[in-house]
Amino acid sequence: MNEFPIGAHHEPQILQFPGAPSAPPADATFTAPTETAPTPQSVLVFSPRPGARQLLADDVRKRGLTVCETDSPDAMLFHLSRQEFQICIIDDADTVSRLQEVNTAIRNHSRSVQVLCIVSEDSRWGRETLPTFECEVIERPFSATRFGSALLTAIQKAELIQENEKLRRQLLNRNLMDLVGSTPAMQSLRESIRIAADDDRTVLVRGESGSGTTLIAEGLHRCSRRASAPFLRIDCSLHSVETLEYQLFGELTPDGFPGYLSLAEGGSVLLDNVETVALPFQKKLAQLLEQRATALLNENTEAPDIRFIAATHSDLNRLAMEGRFRDDLLQHLSGITLQSPPLRVRQNDIPLLVEHFIGQISLKEGRPLRAVTPQALELLEAHPWPGNVRELQNVIERACTAQVSEAITAEDLRPWLQNGATEDSVEGVGMTLREMERKLIESTFARCNGNRERTAQILKIGLRTLSGKLREYGYPPRGGPGSNIRIQTAQRKAA
Repeated sequence: MNEFPIGAHHEPQILQFPGAPSAPPADATFTAPTETAPTPQSVLVFSPRPGARQLLADDVRKRGLTVCETDSPDAMLFHLSRQEFQICIIDDADTVSRLQEVNTAIRNHSRSVQVLCIVSEDSRWGRETLPTFECEVIERPFSATRFGSALLTAIQKAELIQENEKLRRQLLNRNLMDLVGSTPAMQSLRESIRIAADDDRTVLVRGESGSGTTLIAEGLHRCSRRASAPFLRIDCSLHSVETLEYQLFGELTPDGFPGYLSLAEGGSVLLDNVETVALPFQKKLAQLLEQRATALLNENTEAPDIRFIAATHSDLNRLAMEGRFRDDLLQHLSGITLQSPPLRVRQNDIPLLVEHFIGQISLKEGRPLRAVTPQALELLEAHPWPGNVRELQNVIERACTAQVSEAITAEDLRPWLQNGATEDSVEGVGMTLREMERKLIESTFARCNGNRERTAQILKIGLRTLSGKLREYGYPPRGGPGSNIRIQTAQRKAA
């Protein structure tokens, strides 16, 4: 086929595009697609020369694609911020200033947009000088076949990227199944996790106790490229400086513990309750994170390939101002921050969470799924939930264990919601651990109407341990004289 410049008096060979309507004959009147037809792909055409811009736009329209024309970089940026495009055609790309700025705007707007750059015949841009961004370079003069082929390839690539993004989001939702909820707060959190998963910097997960910071860290790991490698968690609140150092670095002996820095190679390490790390070890932890950040910057493959995630229920900025948390450690931890929303700001998620927890209990215990009455849901949605999702999970587990009816009612839930966490915490002030243990066992035993098996299940202790505790508190043996009287007395106290 002979080569000819675009816009010459030759009828171009029309290539058909997926999802585009068939091109009309030259003498036919173009009819817009009907509502049932596939949506045509959208192309942004930029050229500072009106004639060249018109020729390019007409040729694109003949191929069944919708076109938006523009004549300046500022106009391009405006259209990119307002509309979704699959292809961006830039004429005289080798002479356009601010081209990198336009490309940055394109990438920020959508990953799938394909860029076609048209350059003059004598330009070295694209042949001897490579563009600073990914694009398809078309050199003048070019044939209609060359132009159509570039368009078709760009459309196919854009659709492939869009399909991959769709599948990626589906996989993301599966990886974040434990983060139940459809409110804007949870949708925003999942999107933040998706973005953070592609980054390799240290992540700080903040949230109130019981709001699911550990689940967020686990979900972040599963959504990242490290999903097949280990995910190891260290609860800093349980370790002294010596044991923390041992957990991370291990023993320098042939048969010693290798440490999490070796065991988690290629994976992630969660530093849970990082605010509890003692100041002497905070300095060493800051140095470790600084070395890792330097290794990432310099692409040093000799450094341990580990992604650090930190979780906290405290305000680290306030602790740093009070001198209880190192500024340099806070700076290294705050590269990316994820915030876990408390349950009180997403109470519309409570029905989904209740359904989720009931499903887990049903699967675990081999029981049929139980319904929840509307009155019970209203009671749950009206509760302040100071203990967040963990408190809700505990209430549902206790109600399911203590009752065997087909539906959970408001009456089944009230014993576990009475007084509230604030009153309970005030009442427990000044009590010894032994006294608090007795109060918990006796109140649970009373709410279960003296059923020892259910009480043991709720408290997650052995039946023999429970019986021993009850004997210690003066309760008669099961079915012995006076056992009902003691139960009734305990019920009155619990009420």
